[in-house]
Amino acid sequence: MSDWLDLELSEQLAPVAAPDELWKRIQNARTPVRRAPRVFSLPVAAAATLILAGALWFMARGQQQTAGFRPAAAHTECALCHTV
Repeated sequence: MSDWLDLELSEQLAPVAAPDELWKRIQNARTPVRRAPRVFSLPVAAAATLILAGALWFMARGQQQTAGFRPAAAHTECALCHTV
C-alpha cells in the first residue's frame, strides 16, 4: 500500500467504542440448538435404484426388439427383385 493511502486510512478509520447494546447482545447470546444433520443414507439410495431398475425392466419386458431385424427370406426376395 502506498504511504499516502496508509496515512489517509489511519486518519479516517480511527478506533471507536462499540455501543453498549451490542456488548449486551453478545454477552447474553444463546447458543443455537444443533439438530442432527439429515443424511441420505446408502441403503435408501440402493433401494431407490433397485426399485427404479425393476420398474424399467417391468415396463420394457413386454416390448419386442424389432428395430434393425429383417427375416432372411424377405431380404433375399427383395434382392432378387431389385437387381439390375
